Amino acid sequence: MRIRSYTKTLLFLWIALAGVPPLWVSAMTPPVQEDLGSRNYNLNTLFKLSGLEDIWGTIEFIVGGNINADALTPGQDEFARRIMHQAYSHENFNRTLRQPFVEDYKPQHIGPVVQWYRSALGKQIVELENEAKDPARQPVMELFAKKLLNSPPSEHRIGLVERIERSTHVTEAGKTLFLGYVRLMYPFNKKFKGKKLGKVLRVLEESITEPMREIVLRNRLFTYRGLKDKDLEKYAEFLNSRAGRWFSQTTLKGFNKGVKKASFKADIIQASLLKEIDSGGPEYPLLKDLVPPGQRYLLTGRRDPFLPLVTAQGLVDFSEVERRSEARLFGGELKDIPPLAFPIFVKIKDQYPHLYKELKYFESLFNNQEKLEEMEDDEYVQAVEDYRLALERSSNIKMDESPLQVEYDSLRMTGIIQKKSEAVAMFEIDTTGYGVKKGDRIGPVFGYVEEIANGQVIVTEKFRDYRGNILTKQKIIQFYQSASSEGNKNL
Repeated sequence: MRIRSYTKTLLFLWIALAGVPPLWVSAMTPPVQEDLGSRNYNLNTLFKLSGLEDIWGTIEFIVGGNINADALTPGQDEFARRIMHQAYSHENFNRTLRQPFVEDYKPQHIGPVVQWYRSALGKQIVELENEAKDPARQPVMELFAKKLLNSPPSEHRIGLVERIERSTHVTEAGKTLFLGYVRLMYPFNKKFKGKKLGKVLRVLEESITEPMREIVLRNRLFTYRGLKDKDLEKYAEFLNSRAGRWFSQTTLKGFNKGVKKASFKADIIQASLLKEIDSGGPEYPLLKDLVPPGQRYLLTGRRDPFLPLVTAQGLVDFSEVERRSEARLFGGELKDIPPLAFPIFVKIKDQYPHLYKELKYFESLFNNQEKLEEMEDDEYVQAVEDYRLALERSSNIKMDESPLQVEYDSLRMTGIIQKKSEAVAMFEIDTTGYGVKKGDRIGPVFGYVEEIANGQVIVTEKFRDYRGNILTKQKIIQFYQSASSEGNKNL
């Protein structure tokens, strides 16, 4: 007993002399944490840059594929989606999605994730994923899927996309939402009559995994078709880093929690809708708001109560099913692509002859409506897609930039100096001063100074649209006075 007491005394004496705090003191010391404002700012930045703000829409688009014709009959995915949106707003879902990021906030991980999505490749991937879910791109995606059967990508590329699919957990998120839809549609699906919901969901959870994964892989192969293998390798490497795994796993946790809450509230709406249908109407307010026209007859056993029997043209002929064809917009499909800054087009002409030739070919084609009308549907869709890719490649051409090629609200004009016949405008960015003369490049889109006079600088910006038209825009920069009265304005 004395020996043990003596040993303990020596231990305490050594700790005191060495300046090492006892273990229980270390345990009581709270960890260093970021302040609340910094955490919220970082999370807001993360959600905005990474596309998390619309992850619900991304997964919805994937679930809209033909996964299981028995689980959801035609039109029921839209039916379920309407109920979900009625039950749980986009804002509520994003608040729920955010909770796991708050609960498991990792400053050491959020920095690298934000840095990735701020990189050129990170931004490009988010843009491509947003473009892919645009309904207007559906014909192009279907054409791409058909071509995969005849000319599949290399095994290496498929392997890269599979790594990305596994790391992002998109298939798991898609299954969660799909099963939520099946749960909502269970009372309306005659194929499940007599079957227990729990058993139906358990069987589906196993059987839809591979069909869902195939849809996700096709979607991702289409989305990343313009990226090189080395770009996909960088993306996969990021996703498999500690920060990338934290981001993906926390996203899946938040998504599943959001779908669970949405499904709970949707069940209440579903019960109200069933009660309304059983009542026999005749008003059917919920039916009108939530049920797509094609589903109304199936639920009420009557013709659509909200379609008129008589119009100004006479009796409605319900025997004829209206068919809507995909209208050709003759290049209008490309209006969502911002026009190309003209200096970039000049650089392409001088240094990228193949790309320049491609742009000029499509420029000529999309100015010839007669030729576009003669094209077969697949040929037309392919032409639109090829031109889109050419324009996107063009926008990624790098240009030499000066320190003055920043957003206009970052430029502070502090004075104008008249040197003989030439005026020089003085600008300040942060704490560094610059002199600008007529003809100098300035602003974020390679504008040039056209005139310095009357206490202001006039900047001209030129662009080329998809038809080859040259568009001109001007900016006026006035003297900087204060943060509230800075005078940049559009002409």
